[in-house]
Amino acid sequence: MANSLNGEFGIKAVFFDFMGTCLDWHTSIVNALPAALSEKEKSDLALEWRQAFFDAIRSRPPGETPEDIDITHTRLLKEVLARPANAGISQRFHQAEDGDQTKAVKQAVQAWHQMDSWPDVRAGLERIRAECGCELFILANGTTRLQLDLVRSSRLNFDMLFSSQLLGASKPTLAVYRKAMTLVGIRDPGQGVMVAAHAYDLRAAKEAGLKTVYIRRWTDDLDETDRQRLHRENNGNVLDDFDGLSETIKRL
Repeated sequence: MANSLNGEFGIKAVFFDFMGTCLDWHTSIVNALPAALSEKEKSDLALEWRQAFFDAIRSRPPGETPEDIDITHTRLLKEVLARPANAGISQRFHQAEDGDQTKAVKQAVQAWHQMDSWPDVRAGLERIRAECGCELFILANGTTRLQLDLVRSSRLNFDMLFSSQLLGASKPTLAVYRKAMTLVGIRDPGQGVMVAAHAYDLRAAKEAGLKTVYIRRWTDDLDETDRQRLHRENNGNVLDDFDGLSETIKRL
C-alpha cells in the first residue's frame, strides 16, 4: 500500500500529547473534587496529584508494561492525600459523599475521562490540516479507553490515537515514538514532529529523531523553570498556545 502521508511541507505527521497539551485537565479535576475543599485547596491538590503522576512515569523502568491509568491515578491520589502536609484536606476529602471515601476517590479519578480542550486547540488543529496537509495523531500515556472518552468529550478529531496501552510501553521510552512512526509510515523521523507541554516528553522524542514544539501551559511542567533551556532544546520552537502552531510547523 502506498504511503498516504502527503504533507505539503517537510513535516508529514504531527504527534500530540493529549492531557495538558490539548486538554484543560485542571478544570475537570477541580470540578470533581469535594465541595468541602476551598477552590485553592482543590487547585493545589489537583496540581500535586498531576505532578505525582509525572514523577511515577519518569521513575518507571523503560519497557515496563503500562499500568491501567485509572489504577495509577487511584493509587497516587490516595498517596497524595496521605501526605502529612495534606492532613486537613484529607480529612475533609474523606468526609465527602456521606463519608464514602471510595466514592469520592472514584469520582475524582473518573474526571480524567471528561475534559474540554483549551480554547486555542480546535482552531489550531484545523489550521494545520488546511495549511500544512499533515496527518494528526495522539501519542500519549494512558489507555485507549481513556483516549476515546477524551476525544468524545473534547470533540477533537485526530487521524489515530496511540496510547501507551496500545503500543505496549509508556513515554518517554524511545520505542514508543519509533513504533508510532513506523505504524504511520514515517521512515525519516525528521518528517515527524512531537507537540507537547512536557519537556521530558520532547527530550525523548528528540532523541528518537522527531522534531519538537513545546507548548507552555500554566498547569504543567511546574518544575521546568529554565526557559532558556526549553528554547535551546526545542530550537526556539516554544509557543504559548496553538495559535501559531501551523506557521511553526511550516518552518520546520
